[in-house]
Amino acid sequence: MDFESIMNMPFIGQTITSAIEDGRKWGQTFLNDSSWHGDKDSMANHAIYESTVWSVGNGIASGVVGIAGIPFEIASTLYAQVKLASTLFAIHEINTYNPSAQPLVLAAAAGVGVSELANQLGTQVGTQVGTQAIQKALRSIPGKTFAEINKALGIKLISKAGEKTLVNVVKIVPFIGPPIIGTINGAMMNACGHSVIAFIHAWKRL
Repeated sequence: MDFESIMNMPFIGQTITSAIEDGRKWGQTFLNDSSWHGDKDSMANHAIYESTVWSVGNGIASGVVGIAGIPFEIASTLYAQVKLASTLFAIHEINTYNPSAQPLVLAAAAGVGVSELANQLGTQVGTQVGTQAIQKALRSIPGKTFAEINKALGIKLISKAGEKTLVNVVKIVPFIGPPIIGTINGAMMNACGHSVIAFIHAWKRL
């Protein structure tokens, strides 16, 4: 099954929607917790740490069980990375309630930079590349184009998950077991979190 076919599966859309919503709620719990004293960097680092620990344990526990035709490692990695990205957006108080924010979360989780996202929007952004310009472009583009952007970002994220979770390696070399997968997942999650933070900082500088 190719990545485009995977992206067309209803399960994927539901996974992304749930991950963004769950991440938003998790981020809000950090903001509501006065013990952090409003220190967003500490909140973000802790969220990345918790996600990394969960990812390691999940990799060890799950192996390569399939869900809806997708290796579990890819499906769980997709959910976890999008949730972490959404959480970090919420911590930094970037509104993700608007549907036009979904490409931002997906882009950040997939390691796509702000400038690359602006390039994907092309003439929709024009010469004024800033947060308002990108947001306006995302709100005004036709539904079909919007869906294509989300699809391209989703495929990029799934491809990234598929390449780095060692699912294919395990099929070829069976003696490489779940503990190794867990370690790789943890490294991926940590890298994802810091990549999202870089995206957020770049977004705020626009």
